[in-house]
Amino acid sequence: MSYSLYKVVHLLGVFIILMAMGGAIVLGTAGQEIRSRWKKLAMITHGIGLSLALLGGFGLLARVEIAWVWPGWVFVKTLIWLILGGAVVLALRVPRLSTPLWWGSILLAGIATYLANYQPF
Repeated sequence: MSYSLYKVVHLLGVFIILMAMGGAIVLGTAGQEIRSRWKKLAMITHGIGLSLALLGGFGLLARVEIAWVWPGWVFVKTLIWLILGGAVVLALRVPRLSTPLWWGSILLAGIATYLANYQPF
């Protein structure tokens, strides 16, 4: 696949992750009837987004010929991916963390964007 296609796949995955995180955060504070109807969809969507972001991200690394040992910014982006992967569980199980998770997801997405564009280390 081309660099551009990997980039589209990666960004689509990121957008899906953030959409699913927002949905999970709202569901975490919703009533049981709404939760039971939408929880499965939010979790499936989140998993698809994580998979696409990972596939696209590693495809981009291959296209620009970054191999092991990765630069530091790749490790940090992988850590952000792991954090966002686990945060959806917190969003659904700990409603009092809704506001920090909301803003934290946006902050992590901003940090990941900065790292990808400037590759500072």
